Amino acid sequence: MSNGVPLERPPRVLFFGMQGDFSLPPLKALLEKGIEVCAVVVPAPLSSSDKQTLAPAIRRKEPVRTGHSLLPLLHSSLHNTIIQLAEAQHIPVWEVARLADPATIATLRNYSADILCVACFSLYIPRVVLDIPQYGCLNLHPSRLPANRGPDPLFWTLREGKHQTGVTIHYMDEGMDTGDIVAQTIIDIPDGIRYKQLETQCAVQGGYLLAQAVWDIYKGLATSFPQDETKSEYHTLPTHEDFVVDVNKWSARHVYNFVRGIATNEEPVTLIVHNKQIEVRDAVSYNRDSKVDGDEKQVGLEKELWIQCKKGWVAVVQR
Repeated sequence: MSNGVPLERPPRVLFFGMQGDFSLPPLKALLEKGIEVCAVVVPAPLSSSDKQTLAPAIRRKEPVRTGHSLLPLLHSSLHNTIIQLAEAQHIPVWEVARLADPATIATLRNYSADILCVACFSLYIPRVVLDIPQYGCLNLHPSRLPANRGPDPLFWTLREGKHQTGVTIHYMDEGMDTGDIVAQTIIDIPDGIRYKQLETQCAVQGGYLLAQAVWDIYKGLATSFPQDETKSEYHTLPTHEDFVVDVNKWSARHVYNFVRGIATNEEPVTLIVHNKQIEVRDAVSYNRDSKVDGDEKQVGLEKELWIQCKKGWVAVVQR
């Protein structure tokens, strides 16, 4: 017996996620560990002709019909999103516009899920949904809570120049990433790692933790502890100003890692150098003590610019 539930069946889970890179590894991990994912829930897409107030509260997403059979393999390269993986595994997918609507609640309750698992979900989950599963709701968050609560913790981890982060599995309550912690691990941040690489590491390791937490809770083996509110940090989504860096206040290593992790052609990092703003889309290297010979260096078709920071020099590529 497990919490009064016979163990001849695996735990039943509702999975809430999105089509980005962070949701797919946790869904794979749940399936690999023999957990029954009874449905996948994603936010309903919005367009100018399909306003959220007019759209159905919840609707079944019909599988995409292809001219060939999709083999239900967890590691297939065809499965680039949770929707593709769910369809290949014959798991129903629901698009939700209003979580608190009676139609949504009735649909989710019909699955008699033991646990609800969340790995990146853009809609606020109200208490009426949190109360549906028998053993509660778990969220996978890519930081060592209570540090960096909020919607984009990895951005702020890189902005703060941290060399370690982590992932946390916590019970969900009505606060923002405030529930009791079930499991947590540390992830090192190597110099020069890209945001997507770090996100993938967090998603993969977090997926393993999430699957283990589901089984531990189901078997009655899990323990949890409250977060230390005296150490809590909350950040909103980054604004344009958060992509601006005064190099006189940061070390070269800090600038290098932030630019490498965050800057793109679409959203460059702006460096303030001697009251001049320079937009950069990548960083090449850094030196703690002195620069290489010459302020500029041609690398292929691009020009490498060396900039002095509070400590050391960083080589960047301008936008």
